[in-house]
Amino acid sequence: MRKKSIYILIFLFSSIIFGQNIKAITELKKENDSLVKVGKSEFDKFGNLTKEVKFGGYDAILKTFRNKNRILEYENGKRVAEYNCEDFVSKDTCVIRSFSTYEINQKTRVEKQTKYEADTLIRFIREVKKKNNMTISKTNSWEFFPVKEPNYEKALVLIDTSYFDKKNRLSKRINYNSRSKKSYIEKYKYSKNEYSYQTSGTARDTIITFDYTKLQKKVDKKNIDYQFKTDDKHEYKIEYY
Repeated sequence: MRKKSIYILIFLFSSIIFGQNIKAITELKKENDSLVKVGKSEFDKFGNLTKEVKFGGYDAILKTFRNKNRILEYENGKRVAEYNCEDFVSKDTCVIRSFSTYEINQKTRVEKQTKYEADTLIRFIREVKKKNNMTISKTNSWEFFPVKEPNYEKALVLIDTSYFDKKNRLSKRINYNSRSKKSYIEKYKYSKNEYSYQTSGTARDTIITFDYTKLQKKVDKKNIDYQFKTDDKHEYKIEYY
């Protein structure tokens, strides 16, 4: 009986230490001799991003701090809406700059995102389909000339095909642009302590290597979509439920 109680205590202790869900991640940056809060991401208990804030500077004309917010809504674990608004702290209001609606076709399992300007003109329509270790994203965009009704003949078409490895990590992405003669390719390689990002088919092909930090490993294991910066200027504060 005593042995069984010990096992239960070990299980409960492990659940507390390793099973904690991340509630928020705050990004701070060193400026001169102080730490400045530059961003904050909030998550629900399932690891879904619910709010992202980019803290702005002080607007001397409007006499307020201007923060950019991205707010996401879910129903039954599925994303249904997204809002982009700008905070006017002194007036305690968030002015809508753009917003998106999401739909999922129950037969094809294709997720459709329609992004609108604040005046409800359509900026782009994106359809995303996942199949095995591959995701195909097709975007019809009217980015510089938003439309009231979709005109696909005049849209810029972007098709991204992403491939994932057995650990569900992005390994390759092929980017197609209807106004470009050549697609460009992104490749990712992972090792125990770092991962690399390589591009080809662009004017400035490059290879960048990132340290794979303990914090990054931690959020990846919890399937949280968040990228930590690896330079010495940034620090992070993590809150748990």
